[in-house]
Amino acid sequence: MKNSRYSIVIVVRVILITLNCFILIWLYTQTNRPATTLFALMLLIVQMVSLIYYHNRINRDLANFLVFLQENDTTLAFSRKRIERSFRGLTYHLDMINQKLQVARMDRERQFHYLQAVVKQVDTGIIAYDETGKIELFNQAAQELLGLHAAAKIDSINNIPDEMAGLLSTGNRITSSPVKIKTHGSERVLAVKSASLRFDDRILRLLSFQNIKPELDAGELDAWRKLIRIQRHEIINSITPITTLTTAINRCFMKDRVQKNLQEITDDHIADALKSVEVIEERSRGLIDFVERFRSLTDVPVLKIENLDIHKLTKQLSTLFSKDLRVKKAKLSVSICPEDLMIAADEKLLKQVLINLVKNSLEALPNKGGVIDISAVEDSHKNRIITVTDNGMGIPKSMLESVFVPSYTTKENGSGIGLSISRQIIQMHNGTLSVRSEPGKETVFEIRLPG
Repeated sequence: MKNSRYSIVIVVRVILITLNCFILIWLYTQTNRPATTLFALMLLIVQMVSLIYYHNRINRDLANFLVFLQENDTTLAFSRKRIERSFRGLTYHLDMINQKLQVARMDRERQFHYLQAVVKQVDTGIIAYDETGKIELFNQAAQELLGLHAAAKIDSINNIPDEMAGLLSTGNRITSSPVKIKTHGSERVLAVKSASLRFDDRILRLLSFQNIKPELDAGELDAWRKLIRIQRHEIINSITPITTLTTAINRCFMKDRVQKNLQEITDDHIADALKSVEVIEERSRGLIDFVERFRSLTDVPVLKIENLDIHKLTKQLSTLFSKDLRVKKAKLSVSICPEDLMIAADEKLLKQVLINLVKNSLEALPNKGGVIDISAVEDSHKNRIITVTDNGMGIPKSMLESVFVPSYTTKENGSGIGLSISRQIIQMHNGTLSVRSEPGKETVFEIRLPG
């Protein structure tokens, strides 16, 4: 540091020691004064010891000052003044560093308290613990959802529900899955997610779960409402003409609530009654067919999972629809990346889903120039994504949410069951079936299955 007193003092002391050395040599070689020579030697020793002490004292004071500064303690005033005399401007820069460290520490503490407050307020239960079972975090939501009290170690938690015991065990691998538990006499369905965080040689396990039973109940109730609405519509559509026709038949053979004589019954009455009976029979069969179609939704067979070659599967579709494509003057293109992409699924059921999707796309195409594109890729999470895209009329935005509802159809002779069963099959594979559409441009059905 420029004009540092420490440097000046060191230089002066070194000069004095050097002069003292010359004087000592001169006295020893040129004179016969042993007392003076001894005094000069002792003075040289004192100067050297003083220089060493001065240097060490400055280093010691500076070290102590830095320690106190690190602990945010400013009580070391004498050292501060002495260091300032020796190193001009040093304490100013150290104070600036100290202030920045204090600001950073305060920001870190504020962030820590903020995150703590967020963790306490969220409805998601969070438990964090290491491999030894030591609990780092057990928030209030976790205690309420599980009906437990926080503890220092996983093994110290009492009355863990059997369904959660395996997930909280330090020896078992955590998996993400819904879990049903009963706490305080009420049933809860927990959506469980897990993650592992590595800090140097330490692994921290993070377990989060949320009660999704209200959402499931609401979804189930909404599904029942839709089902009842559809059934009511179909049943009323069938019962209304049946009721009307039975009234007409009754009029053919009854008058003023009294049965007509045979002489009063004409051939026209009998013909009208027979026609009405035919219509009643036809509507009754339609109602039975409607019930059978709904029953098919619950008759999806058990999965037989095997590794399938997607390219081979899509090639079979091209062969299957070759005649329909020629009639429609349409084109079916297939894109698989990579070409040897495999998928774990039930071959018959997955093929049935793809047949339903391609058939729907084919029916939506214009009479000429239509294109259906089937693509399959593997995303960064090893999921298999299969899309069926067509450039047909598209689906209005208001109808997108209804296409998977049983018996909902925009086709004249459609049953509205195909897409419902297709989604159910994909869900059985732990996947999703979704749709997006731009009317007049394209419609895309996307199947997403785990790798």
